[in-house]
Amino acid sequence: MTPGCWYRISGDGPDLDLPPTPRGTRTLRDTDPAGDRALNPSPGFKERLRRLLGRRPHLPWEGKSGFPAITEAWNGAVFASRFGASGSMIVFGGGHDDYFGSSVHAFDIATRQWSRLSDGYVSGSANEYGEGAVYPDAAYPDGSPLPPHTYAYVQYDPVGNDYLLFKGQTELGPDVKATPIPRMFNLDSLAWRRGPKHPSAILGSGGCTTWDATRRILWGHSGDSGNGFTGFRPDGDNGDGTFGSWTALHPKKIRTADHNAMAFDPVRDIVAVIAGASDTLYAIDPRAPEREIARLSSSGDRPRISEYAALEYAPNGKRFVYYSANDGPQVYSIAAPAGAEWPDPTAGAWHWDSYLDDRNDLDPVAHAHAISSCAVNRSHTFGRFRVAAYGTIDVAILVRHTDTPVYVMRLN
Repeated sequence: MTPGCWYRISGDGPDLDLPPTPRGTRTLRDTDPAGDRALNPSPGFKERLRRLLGRRPHLPWEGKSGFPAITEAWNGAVFASRFGASGSMIVFGGGHDDYFGSSVHAFDIATRQWSRLSDGYVSGSANEYGEGAVYPDAAYPDGSPLPPHTYAYVQYDPVGNDYLLFKGQTELGPDVKATPIPRMFNLDSLAWRRGPKHPSAILGSGGCTTWDATRRILWGHSGDSGNGFTGFRPDGDNGDGTFGSWTALHPKKIRTADHNAMAFDPVRDIVAVIAGASDTLYAIDPRAPEREIARLSSSGDRPRISEYAALEYAPNGKRFVYYSANDGPQVYSIAAPAGAEWPDPTAGAWHWDSYLDDRNDLDPVAHAHAISSCAVNRSHTFGRFRVAAYGTIDVAILVRHTDTPVYVMRLN
């Protein structure tokens, strides 16, 4: 791969002289539980005819948007470095009135294939999903969580090999009800477990998180409708069916807090935050989370910071990586100035630079939009852009829609 160029690595026509992905595993849509007759049998002639004509099957858990909402309805993903020989992108979500399915899906980087890791709750009747179906512990009868819009509320713990979900939902539908109950999906056992409910946090829609591997804390900032900044430690069995513990709750650090993103720099021990509404780059001190947030200055080739974007950390480049679908193929590095650490990360300007090479001829946003049959949310990225390290090489991985390829860019 030429650094700074995008490539398709899955589907029926991948780049890099790769063979087509085997049929049935080419796209995320291939793993939709609605298409599995064992899980979703066709009960009558009209439904059998519908499927023979190639139309999307009806199912009790489909909501208003169906399976495409797993990417289009305000949902992210994580990169799980210990699932598969080269790691995998893990996708879960739905939320609100869009989709009620709780299956978990993976794209294996080494095999370039999609698979369904868990079916989710597929045995319920229509009245067990959506509005009016209340689950106080934010879980269906099978133990899988009601799927929220995941936004940037999901991260990965490589030591525990866990997919981490910061908040839950006790009811889906037009008046969705959120609750501060975290969930962990273990990628060894393929089983969910739950954390305790935070006694006072309000984790409404639109928030963001980052995984602090140094302290083993999932830091999270609520969205506009929430009330603060807090952290969750996933370790420890509480003996009551819950696992892990919460840190103290601190007041919100950003007034307009919806649809932002955070990332942790383990070298400088800084949590960076991008705020789309104010077009601002901030820093949070994880050693003193009660400290006031610091506004950072920028230099270089800096775009306008967008909502719904992604912020990652490149371990080999030792810098943050910013990506927004609003910028098409562009990917940006954010390098810290000399001396940028606490107590004063504002010692100089944080320098932005584009990774895009002049030889790049693929815009993954435009390409995916052109070939998708879904009603896409073109500007949404969230955690469906991730950075993986392979030895001394950092690689960006991008999942766009349920029926499009997975895209990658070598960053160095």
